[in-house]
Amino acid sequence: MNSVYKGACLLRKTDENKMVIALYRTNYLDDNLKLVYKEVQKQAPHIKIHLIQGTNKMNLKLFIEILVFSNARYLIIDDYFLPIYLITPHKKLKVIQLWHAAGAFKKFGHSTIGSRFGPQASYLKLVPVHANYNFVYISARKFTKYYAEAFNMDSRRIFNLGLPRLDMITNEELHLKIISKMYKKYSFLKDKGMINILMAPTYRAKGSQGETGIDLVDTILQIAKRMDINKRIILKPHPYMSVSSLEKIRNCRNVFIADSSGINEWMLVVDAFITDYSSAIFEFSLLKKPMAHFVPDYDEYVNSRGFYTCIEENSDATVLKDITELANWINSRQKDESFDSSRMIAFNFDYIEDATTRIVSHFLSNEK
Repeated sequence: MNSVYKGACLLRKTDENKMVIALYRTNYLDDNLKLVYKEVQKQAPHIKIHLIQGTNKMNLKLFIEILVFSNARYLIIDDYFLPIYLITPHKKLKVIQLWHAAGAFKKFGHSTIGSRFGPQASYLKLVPVHANYNFVYISARKFTKYYAEAFNMDSRRIFNLGLPRLDMITNEELHLKIISKMYKKYSFLKDKGMINILMAPTYRAKGSQGETGIDLVDTILQIAKRMDINKRIILKPHPYMSVSSLEKIRNCRNVFIADSSGINEWMLVVDAFITDYSSAIFEFSLLKKPMAHFVPDYDEYVNSRGFYTCIEENSDATVLKDITELANWINSRQKDESFDSSRMIAFNFDYIEDATTRIVSHFLSNEK
């Protein structure tokens, strides 16, 4: 892989106006990448933006991905991206990691070495995951040490300028535009008598790397039977959740599977939010609506993966430990409830407005 990349760099001069954005979890632009794409067009319309969909699998498509960005000036990602870990990047290439999560909650990357969830040392020798980033953007300076550890990188290349997709919540014009779009797309949201509760579980590894034995689908099937008639769960499945698992709950009358639209778009039109260990709860806190962590497997999760900071330190959301507590919390929700998350916002964010503009200006104006 590295030899192919080096050969391509020798044959193709760096295009100072070429930017590559690598899609991973979806095959279309959304959230961070979509907002950055639009902001680059605004700040630097001369830049030519190319999209590639990374598969993160050891196959021949990796060569194509490497060739696409071999003469680029910028490579933008917001998740794991295998090709950049397999090469030694040209000194002119700026690799920009937006990362898709706010705060610093559950451990990931190099922080999980030695845990059940984490990578093996032998794998890291072959694939040095999260290597070669020039710019990493996070939500608060206090988390720099955790990201430096997770990415095994110099903390001086980590910047607390916020997350682009926060603009979807804090920018009033964009906020209202998204709400209008969602109401047009999903007519059931217009039902004034229904309480919509967004549920967004985090990624759960399978097999030998599985963090816990909890079955989310079984939990939803149980809770659906105990919900009041005016309550609806809007399930935003993790991108890696299997289709076969979702089919088991697709026929529940009070569960809607949100196959399309981004999680931040759904946040704007629901009445409350439930997750387990997803950092999405930090973004939801900006809306100051009721929120909860459903964590019946908390102790097991701590032992198999671990956290940088405990739930109580970085979240004000209600902690629910069993099905009965979850059912009671859901059934007690009402329209237009408010929730004081001021402490939580201050803890997890240094900036909550104009993040996209700030980030794009930073990486366009700074050299390595």
